[in-house]
Amino acid sequence: MKPFTLQTHRLLLDQPTASDAELMAEYCNDPLFEHLMETPWPYARRDAEWFIGEHVPAGWETDREYTWALRAAGGTPLLGVIGMRAHEAPGEWDVGYWLGGPHRGSGLMTEALRAVGDWAFDNGVTRMLWRCVAGNHASATVARKAGFRFTGAETGAHTARDGSPQENWHGELLAGEDHGPKPGWP
Repeated sequence: MKPFTLQTHRLLLDQPTASDAELMAEYCNDPLFEHLMETPWPYARRDAEWFIGEHVPAGWETDREYTWALRAAGGTPLLGVIGMRAHEAPGEWDVGYWLGGPHRGSGLMTEALRAVGDWAFDNGVTRMLWRCVAGNHASATVARKAGFRFTGAETGAHTARDGSPQENWHGELLAGEDHGPKPGWP
């Protein structure tokens, strides 16, 4: 698929560029990322350059993963990243996201997740899946506010960086269902 942009009231979701590498590396070195994210640790500029220059384009080219940079509607510098990856079952896609520390707490990621979900459901996706390390309440809050239903916790399906078992929380959002917050979240 050819990369495309999405726009919300406050955000522009477009392609990460080489000029985002320095800020991406800075954001991804937040100590929270060490325990709550699957990004390399410590995160170096070369990791950002590889992600932007190789991983993101390959995902779009193979039609298996779409990644957007979050920016303020005016196109200002990188605020965070959101992406969706094809799941094993047809019509199912996993979603993942992160936001730079200075931009957290203002609902930007929820807004971005809703925009990605709206586009996905308008384009044949039937089920979006969400997962995070258990205890990542910020990620869970975003998913809950975007209408995802909490589907449980599981240990061992996804491991920590060192290969040890790790507990993860899971959720889902189905096409056609109400996208308001649902009860049952940790």
